[in-house]
Amino acid sequence: MSEKEEIRPAQITDQDGHPYSAEFGDIYASRQGAVGQALHVFIKGNNLPQAWQNRPGFVILENGFGLGTNFLTTLKTWREDLNRSESLHFVSIEKFPASKEDLLRFADPDVASETVELVQQWPDCVPGVHRLYFDDGRVVLSLYFMDVAFASKKLALRYDALYLDGFSPAKNDAMWKRSVLTSLSRFAKPEATLATWCVSSHVREDLHNAGFEVQKVQGFGKKSQMTVGVYRPKFSHRRSQEVPYSEKYPDCSLLIIGAGMAGTACACEFARRGWKVTVIDEGRVAASAASAIRYAIAHFQPAGDENLLFRLSRAGFDVLKEISRDFPEYFHLNGLPQIARDETEYKKWERWFQNNKPFQFPHNFLRLLSREEVSDLIGYGTSYGALLHPAAGLVEAGRFVRERLFSSGALCLFNTRVSGLRREEGKWVAYGNAGEELARAAVCILCPGSSLLKIASDNVPVTNWHGRLSLLSGEEFPKLKGAMTGPGYVINDGDNWVGVGATYEREGASMEEREAHRQNAEKLHKMLPNAVFGTAIGFYEGIRSAPSDRLPLIGSVPPGFLIEGFVSEKDSVNDTLFLNTGMGSRGLIFSDLGARIIAAQVTGEPYPIEKDLLDAVNPARFLSRT
Repeated sequence: MSEKEEIRPAQITDQDGHPYSAEFGDIYASRQGAVGQALHVFIKGNNLPQAWQNRPGFVILENGFGLGTNFLTTLKTWREDLNRSESLHFVSIEKFPASKEDLLRFADPDVASETVELVQQWPDCVPGVHRLYFDDGRVVLSLYFMDVAFASKKLALRYDALYLDGFSPAKNDAMWKRSVLTSLSRFAKPEATLATWCVSSHVREDLHNAGFEVQKVQGFGKKSQMTVGVYRPKFSHRRSQEVPYSEKYPDCSLLIIGAGMAGTACACEFARRGWKVTVIDEGRVAASAASAIRYAIAHFQPAGDENLLFRLSRAGFDVLKEISRDFPEYFHLNGLPQIARDETEYKKWERWFQNNKPFQFPHNFLRLLSREEVSDLIGYGTSYGALLHPAAGLVEAGRFVRERLFSSGALCLFNTRVSGLRREEGKWVAYGNAGEELARAAVCILCPGSSLLKIASDNVPVTNWHGRLSLLSGEEFPKLKGAMTGPGYVINDGDNWVGVGATYEREGASMEEREAHRQNAEKLHKMLPNAVFGTAIGFYEGIRSAPSDRLPLIGSVPPGFLIEGFVSEKDSVNDTLFLNTGMGSRGLIFSDLGARIIAAQVTGEPYPIEKDLLDAVNPARFLSRT
């Protein structure tokens, strides 16, 4: 079992009124008071709130979330400080997440209301990075549910303060290993501070060797001493000289090419940060191409191992669920069955659940249904059993995208084609067909969808796929409830039509209509053998663009990625020109995740996913192989 697979729920009991870990044989906080310890050791020990005052942003990294007392106390302190930073990112690593019930059960009265806020968003016990938002997004809690040895190598951030709060080295030495402390130190900003109640000599020596100047100071409660430190390494890294984005882009202006799901996500993400956003699109309205679909299915892609697509898709789905709270009228996430292709696939799923591979699936995350159970759920007999995605379902995609873009306040130029980009006087300038200037901004994000093939170089293995969804009268499926996926997918949208499909046809080599309907009928019968395909009344169709590895293209545009006729090689500026595209049929899942990745890259905030996942979607991954 690998480090990242060992995550499991914490087992917490009451020992004389104090939360106690049977796993490590220790209590979770000082018997003299958890909030008192948090205030003295971690708040005061890191010179807070003074250190964050009047700053645009502040980042705290914690090793050991436990019952969240340090975060909750920090949140309360930040809220009470009139000179607080504009934003606060709190990143915490936890291998044994507590349950909602234990968080409430052992909540300190001084942070009781903050605990309720935390529990309302508390994620399932699923490996990965989970983000929780407070105070209209000004406070972001990123929970790395994974082993610290794994997390300490996969962090994607720079921090201002470090909280070291694992169980004692004698009880849980994994939290205090030299390799872990050395890895964590690499993400520190110059002059970053640290604090911990631990005064172990080997811990202090390892922190010193990692670049921290450490000293003992007065401790809390019965502990006479604690350790504090400042990051002052002998050798500084080039990244230490990074310029804050507010100085690099003083006017905070953004140009987006493309008004589909991806472009709209970027517009909303930057507009909420106060940026001036301009969106240009060839269509007459937003979501005029593949994003125009009336209803789309949204779910992550499960697997029996922690492969890249499984991890990325569930990270993206978490972002989509969070956004759905602001647009509930367009989201119908009432559960989605994924029907097995055959008996072999169903038996494989059974082994996942029997062996907890790649981890134990929480009941609200993924369930296994028998053929009888799924048949009762959807109203039709199925060929095989299914996986049930309890939080997945349908999204009114086109309407959702248009409403979001309108509400963002972005300036939109529709029915307008961008023929080229040039870098002039520190700005990206978009030009039209006649060479006229259309717009200019400090940062540009390309969200071209299927138009990517027109501007990408031959070194980029991207294919456009023509997809067609057969439309049938809903009257032919009177018993069908909701939607399903599997060998294909079926949508019963409530508008008296049913969509069945969809085809994957290479653009330029599309099959005849009759053959496309026939293939979609086969998909239907593989899932619902007794359903009648009936007479198709047409198609919904669109073009989906996807790289050869089926992972999106998110991040800086590398030199050589775009054709010379669209962007001059001398104008390739990696920290100002970005891509959010190549999502195939997973635009709903990846668009907003991509927008948040790019926003983090521009602003210097912690990234929403791990480093290896960032590398997996980096557009430079293909060029590095040539």
